[in-house]
Amino acid sequence: MNKHKIIKGTCWILLRNGNDIFDAKYKTRLYNVLNLNEPLIIAYYLKEDLREICNQINKADAELVLNELVLHAIDSKIQPLVKMASTLHAYKPYILAWYDYLISNGPTEGINNKIKVLKRQMYGFRNDEFFTLKLYALHDKRLRI
Repeated sequence: MNKHKIIKGTCWILLRNGNDIFDAKYKTRLYNVLNLNEPLIIAYYLKEDLREICNQINKADAELVLNELVLHAIDSKIQPLVKMASTLHAYKPYILAWYDYLISNGPTEGINNKIKVLKRQMYGFRNDEFFTLKLYALHDKRLRI
Protein backbone atom coordinates (compact mmCIF):
# COMPACT_ATOMS: atom_id res chain seq x y z
CA MET A 1 0.00 0.00 0.00
CA ASN A 2 1.14 3.54 -0.73
CA LYS A 3 2.77 5.23 2.30
CA HIS A 4 1.21 8.56 1.36
CA LYS A 5 -2.31 7.12 1.54
CA ILE A 6 -1.66 5.64 4.97
CA ILE A 7 -0.18 8.83 6.42
CA LYS A 8 -2.66 11.26 4.83
CA GLY A 9 -5.20 12.63 7.32
CA THR A 10 -3.64 11.09 10.43
CA CYS A 11 -2.38 14.27 12.08
CA TRP A 12 -5.34 14.45 14.45
CA ILE A 13 -4.85 10.79 15.44
CA LEU A 14 -1.20 11.46 16.26
CA LEU A 15 -2.02 14.55 18.32
CA ARG A 16 -4.80 12.94 20.37
CA ASN A 17 -4.28 11.51 23.82
CA GLY A 18 -3.29 7.90 23.15
CA ASN A 19 -5.54 6.61 25.94
CA ASP A 20 -8.60 8.25 24.34
CA ILE A 21 -8.42 6.23 21.10
CA PHE A 22 -10.86 3.40 21.78
CA ASP A 23 -12.05 2.71 18.23
CA ALA A 24 -10.24 -0.33 16.78
CA LYS A 25 -10.22 1.24 13.31
CA TYR A 26 -8.36 4.33 14.55
CA LYS A 27 -5.96 2.26 16.68
CA THR A 28 -5.11 0.15 13.64
CA ARG A 29 -4.59 3.25 11.56
CA LEU A 30 -2.37 4.76 14.26
CA TYR A 31 -0.22 1.62 14.48
CA ASN A 32 0.07 1.46 10.68
CA VAL A 33 1.29 5.06 10.53
CA LEU A 34 3.74 4.57 13.39
CA ASN A 35 5.19 1.43 11.80
CA LEU A 36 6.08 3.35 8.64
CA ASN A 37 8.53 5.69 10.29
CA GLU A 38 10.83 4.97 13.26
CA PRO A 39 11.45 8.65 14.20
CA LEU A 40 7.67 9.13 14.24
CA ILE A 41 7.32 6.25 16.72
CA ILE A 42 9.91 7.83 19.00
CA ALA A 43 8.31 11.27 18.78
CA TYR A 44 4.83 9.88 19.41
CA TYR A 45 5.80 7.98 22.54
CA LEU A 46 7.83 10.94 23.83
CA LYS A 47 4.70 13.06 23.39
CA GLU A 48 2.77 10.55 25.49
CA ASP A 49 5.55 10.58 28.13
CA LEU A 50 5.44 14.38 28.20
CA ARG A 51 1.73 14.16 28.96
CA GLU A 52 2.55 11.83 31.87
CA ILE A 53 4.48 14.58 33.67
CA CYS A 54 1.19 16.37 34.34
CA ASN A 55 -0.39 13.19 35.72
CA GLN A 56 2.15 12.71 38.51
CA ILE A 57 1.05 13.09 42.13
CA ASN A 58 4.15 14.72 43.57
CA LYS A 59 7.20 16.65 42.51
CA ALA A 60 9.67 13.77 42.96
CA ASP A 61 7.72 11.47 40.62
CA ALA A 62 7.32 14.27 38.08
CA GLU A 63 11.06 14.94 38.18
CA LEU A 64 11.82 11.25 37.55
CA VAL A 65 9.46 11.17 34.56
CA LEU A 66 10.91 14.44 33.22
CA ASN A 67 14.51 13.22 33.58
CA GLU A 68 13.63 9.96 31.84
CA LEU A 69 11.92 11.86 29.01
CA VAL A 70 14.98 14.08 28.53
CA LEU A 71 17.30 11.07 28.44
CA HIS A 72 15.14 9.23 25.90
CA ALA A 73 14.94 12.33 23.70
CA ILE A 74 18.72 12.79 23.77
CA ASP A 75 19.30 9.09 23.08
CA SER A 76 17.02 9.27 20.04
CA LYS A 77 19.60 11.46 18.25
CA ILE A 78 16.74 13.15 16.37
CA GLN A 79 17.76 16.82 16.27
CA PRO A 80 14.36 18.46 17.01
CA LEU A 81 13.85 16.07 19.94
CA VAL A 82 17.35 16.74 21.27
CA LYS A 83 16.63 20.47 21.09
CA MET A 84 13.31 19.93 22.91
CA ALA A 85 15.14 17.89 25.57
CA SER A 86 17.67 20.66 26.17
CA THR A 87 14.83 23.18 26.49
CA LEU A 88 12.97 20.94 28.95
CA HIS A 89 16.16 20.45 30.94
CA ALA A 90 16.80 24.21 31.06
CA TYR A 91 13.23 24.92 32.23
CA LYS A 92 12.99 21.93 34.60
CA PRO A 93 12.86 24.04 37.81
CA TYR A 94 10.04 26.12 36.36
CA ILE A 95 8.09 23.10 35.14
CA LEU A 96 8.40 21.42 38.53
CA ALA A 97 7.51 24.64 40.39
CA TRP A 98 3.87 23.88 39.66
CA TYR A 99 4.02 21.12 42.28
CA ASP A 100 5.15 23.67 44.89
CA TYR A 101 2.43 26.27 44.32
CA LEU A 102 -0.32 24.56 42.27
CA ILE A 103 -1.06 27.82 40.44
CA SER A 104 -1.67 28.09 36.72
CA ASN A 105 -1.60 31.21 34.58
CA GLY A 106 -4.06 29.63 32.13
CA PRO A 107 -7.05 31.84 33.07
CA THR A 108 -4.91 34.97 32.75
CA GLU A 109 -3.62 33.88 29.35
CA GLY A 110 -7.21 33.16 28.26
CA ILE A 111 -8.32 36.67 29.18
CA ASN A 112 -5.29 38.17 27.43
CA ASN A 113 -6.17 36.19 24.31
CA LYS A 114 -9.78 37.46 24.41
CA ILE A 115 -8.49 41.04 24.71
CA LYS A 116 -6.28 40.49 21.64
CA VAL A 117 -9.29 39.17 19.71
CA LEU A 118 -11.30 42.25 20.73
CA LYS A 119 -8.48 44.55 19.64
CA ARG A 120 -8.39 42.78 16.27
CA GLN A 121 -12.18 43.17 15.93
CA MET A 122 -11.85 46.87 16.81
CA TYR A 123 -9.50 47.60 13.94
CA GLY A 124 -11.00 50.40 11.86
CA PHE A 125 -13.41 51.80 14.50
CA ARG A 126 -13.01 55.51 15.17
CA ASN A 127 -13.61 55.51 18.92
CA ASP A 128 -12.98 53.26 21.88
CA GLU A 129 -16.62 53.03 23.00
CA PHE A 130 -17.23 49.66 21.29
CA PHE A 131 -13.99 48.25 22.71
CA THR A 132 -14.88 49.39 26.23
CA LEU A 133 -18.32 47.75 26.01
CA LYS A 134 -16.85 44.48 24.75
CA LEU A 135 -14.12 44.54 27.42
CA TYR A 136 -16.76 45.10 30.09
CA ALA A 137 -18.69 42.14 28.68
CA LEU A 138 -15.70 39.92 29.39
CA HIS A 139 -16.21 40.41 33.11
CA ASP A 140 -20.00 40.67 33.29
CA LYS A 141 -21.64 37.23 33.25
CA ARG A 142 -24.88 38.63 31.79
CA LEU A 143 -23.06 40.03 28.76
CA ARG A 144 -20.69 37.09 28.12
CA ILE A 145 -19.13 37.02 24.64
